[in-house]
Order: sequence, then C-alpha cells, then structure tokens
Amino acid sequence: MKNRCDRLMWVAGVWLLSSLGCAATPYRYGHFDTLPGAASKPDEVAVDYGQPHKTLDRLGWWVGLPARVFPLHPGVNNHQVSEETTEKVTTYLSENDLTDVYVRINQYDPSSEWRRLRENQRIAPGWRYSFGMLSMMHYTLLPGRVFGGDWYNPYTNSLYINSDVPALLLHEAAFAKDVHSRRQPGAYVAVNHIPLLWLWRQTVAVNDILGYAQANRDWELEKQTYHVVYPMIGAHTTMAVSPLAPFGYEPILGLGGAVVGHATGRTIAARRASQLEDADPVETDLVEDIQMIGHTTDQPTKGTPPTP
Repeated sequence: MKNRCDRLMWVAGVWLLSSLGCAATPYRYGHFDTLPGAASKPDEVAVDYGQPHKTLDRLGWWVGLPARVFPLHPGVNNHQVSEETTEKVTTYLSENDLTDVYVRINQYDPSSEWRRLRENQRIAPGWRYSFGMLSMMHYTLLPGRVFGGDWYNPYTNSLYINSDVPALLLHEAAFAKDVHSRRQPGAYVAVNHIPLLWLWRQTVAVNDILGYAQANRDWELEKQTYHVVYPMIGAHTTMAVSPLAPFGYEPILGLGGAVVGHATGRTIAARRASQLEDADPVETDLVEDIQMIGHTTDQPTKGTPPTP
C-alpha cells in the first residue's frame, strides 16, 4: 500500500515538474467574437458583492481553515477580498476580452445563477442541462459564502471568489479564457471533469497566468503562482487519484501532493528570481526590499523579483 501511494506521489511530482512553468512568449491576449444572436458584451466587468454578515462570515472563515493548510496562505477562503485583488481580476478579464464574465465576490445568489445557466449561449443546451445542472446543484447546496472555494463556472459564465489571493483567482479567470477560446466549449469542459484529464486545463491556466505576469513584469503575481497555486494543484492532483489508494489515504495523498507542489514551485521561483536578477543587476538593493515586503505581506505588488 505504501509503495502504491509513493508511486502516486511521484506521478504528481513528475507532472508538476514537466508541465508547469512553461509560459508562452510573447503573451497572447484573448479576443473573442460575440456569438450570433447573443447580447453585446458589456464595456466593463460586472462585479457583485455579498452583504456583510458577521455570523456567516465567521462560520465561513472557520470552515475554510482546512483549505489554507495546503497552500499555507492566510488569504485562502478568508472571505475578505481587497480592492487591489478585485482590480487585478477585473483588469485581467478586461484585457483578455472577458467582460461578459460575471464576478461574484463572497456572494450567494442561486436564482440569478440559474437564470444565467438558461441564458448562456456559449455552452450548448445539452451540456448546460446535464453537467451544468450538476454544477448548479453544487453551487446551491454548498454555497461558497460558507464553504469557500474560488472557481469559474463555464455553464453560467460566472467567477466565484471567496479568497484574497490574486494568483488563485486569475488561475480560474484563465480557465474562462481557455473555455472562450474553444470551438466546442461544452465538450472541452466535460472532458476536464474526468480525473487526471483535469490536469490539461490546469496546465493551460497556469501557463497563461505566468505569461501574463511576465508580460506585465508583475513578479509578485508570478511568485504567488509558484508559491500558492502549485501546492494547490499538487494536492488536488494526488487526491484525484485517491480511489486507487487504500481507504482513508486521501488526506495523506493531498498533503504529499502539496509538499511536492511547494518544492517544485519554490525551486522554479528561486531559479526565475536568479535569472531576472542577472538580467537587472543594478537593482539589487530594490529587489531585496521587495523580497522583505513579499515575505511579510505577500501582497500583489509589481516589481523586480527578490534574491532567492
């Protein structure tokens, strides 16, 4: 049994090392035509906020505590999204021609989401009223306002946000860009529901965010992708194959995958920091200051990477 779990961990590690961190250059921004018969895209991204509720917000913080273990970041599922994080998300969506994506921050509105499911013409009805119905049951019965989670729902074309971690949110926004680019988005999304094949869209999204961060010289976003997104993907990857392991091993597999993700992400981050420092040696003092700020606040600030 132990050998089987070890092999699963190696699979996750090899995939992370070989598939992630390959940002395409130059970065290609999205441009998507309006579908025939569909309403024109709005000029700006629509953002809707849930109203503060002390009891729900406190419950959501405690329920979201386990999700903060794998990435080791306090902003995961904290239900307190800053204006800076919101701006990063809306800027990414606007620059990639995704203003039709509806952003819900710490909000629960099932009636509106069921309506968006019916009206979403980008996904064919067969997919919307099968897999889309399942996604809406998840949204309705396990509201993110309490249970947390940040995810893009392609069947309603909505982005649900409950964390104050720009890299995680842009990773999901990149999935929206990926879905918009597909000729058969419904089939593409359905395929990515299959365990392990789910890694396909994860790879595309991570590489898009890394390319976006590098194109905008946003080292903090790039570093946060390595430090936070990689462990999350590592944990989810190993947990996805937990049916192959003995019963009760899922948490152990998740923890092992997160460790692999942390090791991989921080190794790549150190290498990238070294590369960029060599390209800009005159700013050594500045990058050291940025390193100190990043280690104490981990806030998204554009700048030159720190010394590893």
